[in-house]
Amino acid sequence: MELSNSTGEADPSIIMGVRVATSIIFGAICLIGIPGNSIVIWVILSKMKRRPSTILLILNLAIADLVVLITLPPWIYSITNGWVFGEPSCKVLTYLIYCNLYGSVFFITLMSVDRFMAVIYPFASQRWRKETSVCKVVPVVWALAFLFAVPVILVKRVQIIDGQPTCSAHKYDSEAQHIGSLVVETFIGFVIPLTVLAICYTHVARRVSQMTFKSKNRSEMLIASIVIAFVICWLPSHVRNVIEFASLMVDPGSDAFSVLAHISKFGSYVSGALAFISSAINPLLYAFAAKSLRNGFRSSVMVKVFEQMAQSTKEEYTMVRCNTTKVESIQDL
Repeated sequence: MELSNSTGEADPSIIMGVRVATSIIFGAICLIGIPGNSIVIWVILSKMKRRPSTILLILNLAIADLVVLITLPPWIYSITNGWVFGEPSCKVLTYLIYCNLYGSVFFITLMSVDRFMAVIYPFASQRWRKETSVCKVVPVVWALAFLFAVPVILVKRVQIIDGQPTCSAHKYDSEAQHIGSLVVETFIGFVIPLTVLAICYTHVARRVSQMTFKSKNRSEMLIASIVIAFVICWLPSHVRNVIEFASLMVDPGSDAFSVLAHISKFGSYVSGALAFISSAINPLLYAFAAKSLRNGFRSSVMVKVFEQMAQSTKEEYTMVRCNTTKVESIQDL
């Protein structure tokens, strides 16, 4: 989850081309993601009277994504002009990004757990899936996100690279601290959530295949698309972490170290861009769920999408409950 202005010994023209392309991509992400997430938040808060568990999780996901995207303009400026905002702002903005990126991952994971509970444990899930219960869980999720992001404040530094100050350096007290940071970021931010997602959707797919109804409702496909987007956008970032980890395991003077270091440096542009894209893509998915990009961001259409999600979850629960009751009746006979 790092933006890097490190350049190594690559061709300056290639470096400048990469920087310009990254700036353009980040600008497009801002233009799409900030209005999109703002509309999602406004629609849920002002237009929806009922906010079941799935909708509350979408609301918090949109808030986390919006905060990440609001921090983008200083990064866009710094890519070509250097970091001129000082080290404290470097630490604070990076911390905010990490907090909300962790929050996004956690809320996407919770959406899958919510679906899992509705299908696999329909009776027990009713207590958890009430609005009051979800409102108690949300602060805990945010607290964990803020906690796991704390290490970045301690190690983030402004460093002069190629004559320009950059907010890309991490100063670790030891190699063990560096390795520990990479392991925590990768496991907490990707491996564990991905494992939970895989388990949840495997069980849900298996249960749904056993039921009498097999039609894929729009909300199920929407949540699945959010999960798929999460995997696509975050996999490169954590692959880069693995490469960086591997570079720590080899001799710093070897050719292997040089190759891994260059891959890691240039990979930071791709992984950083995809990490920010992950914060902008969800409103587009909601718009596609409305079957029309042109009308997808209209508040009335967005309300219908979210209401259908709430309604389909209720119908899904009812269908599962009926199937469970039938099975129990047959067993009693």
